Amino acid sequence: MNILKAFLITALLIGLDLLIALGIFEFLDPTVYDSLSDSSLIHYYGITHRIPYVIAYFIVLYLSYRAVFNFNKGIEKVKEINPKFLLYLFLITIGLEFFDRPFFDFSRIYDDFNGIELEPLDFPEISKWSIIYSGISVLIFAPLFEELLFRKVLFGEILKKQSLTVSILISSMCFSLIHLPSYKNLLPTFIFGIITCLIYNSTKNIFYTIILHFLTNLSWLVLAAYGKSYYEWSYGLNYNFIYWLLFIFGAILSSIGIKKIMVADKGYK
Repeated sequence: MNILKAFLITALLIGLDLLIALGIFEFLDPTVYDSLSDSSLIHYYGITHRIPYVIAYFIVLYLSYRAVFNFNKGIEKVKEINPKFLLYLFLITIGLEFFDRPFFDFSRIYDDFNGIELEPLDFPEISKWSIIYSGISVLIFAPLFEELLFRKVLFGEILKKQSLTVSILISSMCFSLIHLPSYKNLLPTFIFGIITCLIYNSTKNIFYTIILHFLTNLSWLVLAAYGKSYYEWSYGLNYNFIYWLLFIFGAILSSIGIKKIMVADKGYK
């Protein structure tokens, strides 16, 4: 796969997702909005907001790499999982939570640096059903579909024609782009893409990156739903020495986890 095709596949994915979502918004929503109760609308939006994502990934995965769905090979890869690696993946997850925090706080850090008074923490309440539907999306669909497409397909196929560095950068760039318009998430997802490409290239087992993706999304979901105290504590540091010390600690912890996997995997094989 060449670089242009990788970006075209990413554009196709984004385009299909938007097109299907627009179709639901324009043609389906108006017909059901007035006919459903508020409690039913929660389920309706919880389901329909995820349909475009699922359909788009199925189409793109099928068109780009039909052989990706190999059940027997998948079972073999699961059996090959080194239990010791799960601890390392957990270390990476914890490290990324501290390392990524300044990227999400960038606008607040900028205001603080320029002496602008910071707005108080806004921690919206999330309903039980929102947590459930978000959980299905970020804990099942995202780890599976995104790792198959951006690591196994894009990274794996680009690597056949390009250097390791170029393959990692292009795959990670494409992975980052699908998270628009959330600009705060561009750098964290780009960095996450680099990490998962390194792990997949070392282990040749996509389930390690799927598990890491699951763990990082689980961390986000738990904190988004129940992490008010954590965010109040984090914001309360006011980007002081301890805040940046945690950032460095996160980078070191993630690096240790990555290095342990890459070194241990050589011996494990």
